[in-house]
Amino acid sequence: MAVRRIFGLCDSASFFVPENVFPVFGHKLVELSGKNKPVVSYIGAAKGDQPERIADFCNLAERVGAEPRILSLYDPPTRNADSFFEGVDAIYVDGGSTRNLLALLKEWNVIEPLLQAYQQGVLLSGASAGLNILFEWCITDSVKSEMDSMAGLGVVQGAICVHHDSSTERQKSFREYLRGENAVFPAYALDDGIVVYFENEQLCDSFSAAPAAGLRAFSEKDGALVTRDIPAALLNPV
Repeated sequence: MAVRRIFGLCDSASFFVPENVFPVFGHKLVELSGKNKPVVSYIGAAKGDQPERIADFCNLAERVGAEPRILSLYDPPTRNADSFFEGVDAIYVDGGSTRNLLALLKEWNVIEPLLQAYQQGVLLSGASAGLNILFEWCITDSVKSEMDSMAGLGVVQGAICVHHDSSTERQKSFREYLRGENAVFPAYALDDGIVVYFENEQLCDSFSAAPAAGLRAFSEKDGALVTRDIPAALLNPV
């Protein structure tokens, strides 16, 4: 039976680094794929399939030794979603609007083929919105004037708050969610620069591109929130 693997990035900025910065997370994704030149499917629907972003991904793929394959949900290649991930070794779901991403995945019937690929051992990677959708619940600013909690696909048990260190409003919204009726645990708060790695839906490793970036897990005990800091291995450029 294939090992189910998730390589989840808090923020896409840590993945799409400038030309003068070594792409540590891009290389880590290639390493985890287990292939010398993995075929990586890119889903940029959360950002509206921006041509500039697609070009950035193709450039990054070349830098890290991967073969890019673009899946545009604004211009899908076929109605047959079952064929979207044939022959791919990894899938990268970019950040943007979590709500729009889920809506487009559902509209084009991509969710079942995506999860089937994951079940078959294809490395599933996502940043920000692309990571949000994999949890039962997440915190999102899909409506830019407000923070809100929303349900995801529930691949991983629990809740997640990406960009936790980006604003006090996001932190406040996350804690309000954790005290509400929809709260599920474990819940994870990721600072920008953090990556979490799951095998068979269990957190087994974490990485950081920034020394000060933090990763915290929340649980509930006797009606009180319990917080635990999780160490993340700093990935340095080679």
